[in-house]
Amino acid sequence: MEVKGTAFLARKAMLIQEIGEARCAEFLAKHALVDPLFEGSILATTAIPIARFIAFQEAMVRDIYNGDRMSDFRFGEKSAEWSLTVGPYKNLRASKSLEKFAEMGRLLYQNFYTVGQAETTITGNNKVELRLFGIPEEHHHVYMEYSITAYFKRGLELVGARAVTMRRIAGFSVGDPIVHYEYRLG
Repeated sequence: MEVKGTAFLARKAMLIQEIGEARCAEFLAKHALVDPLFEGSILATTAIPIARFIAFQEAMVRDIYNGDRMSDFRFGEKSAEWSLTVGPYKNLRASKSLEKFAEMGRLLYQNFYTVGQAETTITGNNKVELRLFGIPEEHHHVYMEYSITAYFKRGLELVGARAVTMRRIAGFSVGDPIVHYEYRLG
């Protein structure tokens, strides 16, 4: 299983915004000593083995966010902001179509990850459900759950939902084999 370099570029943009370019460069150089993949140029199309990307995420959580697991939600939110405002999916935001964004769940997931699947369902005027499945058990990491579900929540907000609340129905964080979240649109 691999993650596309787009996810790394979003994290890097978030780090620069939050901690500054110098500290970000210092962190990346330190991590490159552990994994040389991160010392080179990572492009949007670069395929990064998921285990190595999760190790990078873990280092960020530990070294920059003092072990705060909730930072994984922020990674997802900031990734959505980056990809829907200046990144490759800014046209989705410009469409202001909640339906179009919600229906794109499968495609958005596939544009970031090479294994597994996302399925979205729109129920009525105010509920969207997101399910993640087919992710190998060895990658059932809280990062996968928190960042993807937060990305989807923030994406709904950016395309026009005023207040979005999300509720976990199933998740890796509680030992389930799938991730299933419900989003209520206020």
